Amino acid sequence: MSERDRLAGVTELSAWIASREDEPGEVPVTPAGGVRHEQPPEPVDEESARSIALRALGRRAASRQELDRTLERREVEPEVREAVLDRLADEGLVDDAQLAQDLAERLRERKHLGERGIAAELRKRGLDPDAIERSEADDELQRAIDAAAERRRRLGSLDDETAERRLAGWLQRRGFGGSTVRTAIERTRARGPRFR
Repeated sequence: MSERDRLAGVTELSAWIASREDEPGEVPVTPAGGVRHEQPPEPVDEESARSIALRALGRRAASRQELDRTLERREVEPEVREAVLDRLADEGLVDDAQLAQDLAERLRERKHLGERGIAAELRKRGLDPDAIERSEADDELQRAIDAAAERRRRLGSLDDETAERRLAGWLQRRGFGGSTVRTAIERTRARGPRFR
């Protein structure tokens, strides 16, 4: 039997199983052949919800909104979610302001993002971009120049016009403003003749 025939058989079987599950009056069957009884899930108590949140925090730092979404996906009631999140905040385990500050610093240093790029990343994580200390305009310009210089070395095989167009797009996607991008490109432009 060819791989295509096997795949067609599996697809046909899956479609048949799906159609059988949708028929009214049928008793749902598990893949192991047992009868599946539909019961509403047990409500998650506060301690179980806290354990879920702590496991999520053990993987990486999370904002209050991210933890709320995690608990919501696990079908934790809104009142229980609120109580758990308040308790974690009181214990200092959930601190959105500190997380925003740490994340902004990491994005500036490691990813060379501009302030708009940092704000977008913070919003994705459910953090308020206004909670962070803005860097000075000179700091952002210097980060843009450093990032442009590093990126320009990778574009060395391209002609100047193409390299600068790509560099401008790359810097803009990193969240730097138009005047900062222009200045960074001008300051990293090669001086003198270029030999190939």
